[in-house]
Amino acid sequence: MAKPIRATPTLRGEDAERFVKQMIKKETSAISRIDKELYADVEKNRRFFESFLN
Repeated sequence: MAKPIRATPTLRGEDAERFVKQMIKKETSAISRIDKELYADVEKNRRFFESFLN
C-alpha cells in the first residue's frame, strides 16, 4: 500500500535566502554540454517521441 505524501516544508530565514540564490544561479547559468547533447538527440528523434503522444 502507498505511503501518504508529506506536505512540502516551508523555508524561512537563511534557508529561504540560500534556496532563492541557488535557484537564480541555476536559472541564469549556461546550458551544460550534456544537456545540449540530450536536446539534440531529442530533436533528432522527435518523430519517434511524438508517436507515443498521439
